[in-house]
Amino acid sequence: MSVVNFGIVGCGSVSKVHAESIRHVSGANLVAVMSRSEESAKRLAREYECDYYTDLESLLKRSDLDAVVVLTPNALHADIGIEAARKGKHVVVEKPIDISLEKADKLIDECEKYGVKLSVIFQRRFSDAAQRVKSLIENGDFGRINFASALVKWYRSQGYYDSSDWKGTWKMEGGGALINQSIHYLDLLLYFAGPIDEVFAYMGTKTHDIEVEDVLVGVMKFKSGALGSIEANTAAYPGFEARVDIYGNAASAIIVDDKLNRLVVEEEIDVGSKGYSSGFAGASSPEISFELHKRQYEDIVDSILSDRKPAVDGVEGRNTLAVVLALYESARTKRIKKPDFRD
Repeated sequence: MSVVNFGIVGCGSVSKVHAESIRHVSGANLVAVMSRSEESAKRLAREYECDYYTDLESLLKRSDLDAVVVLTPNALHADIGIEAARKGKHVVVEKPIDISLEKADKLIDECEKYGVKLSVIFQRRFSDAAQRVKSLIENGDFGRINFASALVKWYRSQGYYDSSDWKGTWKMEGGGALINQSIHYLDLLLYFAGPIDEVFAYMGTKTHDIEVEDVLVGVMKFKSGALGSIEANTAAYPGFEARVDIYGNAASAIIVDDKLNRLVVEEEIDVGSKGYSSGFAGASSPEISFELHKRQYEDIVDSILSDRKPAVDGVEGRNTLAVVLALYESARTKRIKKPDFRD
């Protein structure tokens, strides 16, 4: 195999980001898209000059299809991924991997059973800033990490939630500001500082007419002994920055909107853009660049062609979900919770 042929399942707004990423990756080819809405499937297929389907079974029957990208409502991610794996197709799942650990584990197990790769989209790991900080941490330049935090001060309009019957619901989205938007930055905390031992959280619905949270604040203790915190917010009108802070006893870094804002290793060695801007993601209707998705697809394609584990595999995606669910359970019960990690 020299080219990976992809099929996209789900033709909502994020589908163009994935289609554009595939288009720009050497060794990747988009052969088909699928949506229950024929109009949506036709529109995307026309733009990217590929076939379209309105049922999953017909898509999965294609002998030239190598990998399936799942962009459906969150609660359907594992179900569709499992069907694809059983047909021998590699699986790419948008975050979150699903909304339950039981289903996430089933997806991981089925992909292993049928010998296909499973990748979960956490494209922010692939920014230049995240890669530089990760490299310094792995090289020991940070020393012992003592604190890690994520502040996601975004805004989504009521229209955003009203645009789809699954958004803003526990049953299909699995939550709100944390599981949908801020999960990316929670994932970066795990990427930089390692597994989390305990969490405690409060959450509320402060601005929107939805059943899930639009604000959550949580604190955490990492297994390393480091402490941390997260703010997940889609009610911060009109939308501001997303920031990740990592502090060690030998270095510290601040990343704002995927750019390295401050990096100090013994003495200051790099300062990125001054000041904080709202960036593309803070606004109510974000225009998402495909560059970081493209970088992750480059890794996914290489992992398939060279038969290696992808950079963000199913277990990593599942363990980020474990922290999300622990934060939600803590907020509901007002008790400290331990995330259920899988090795």
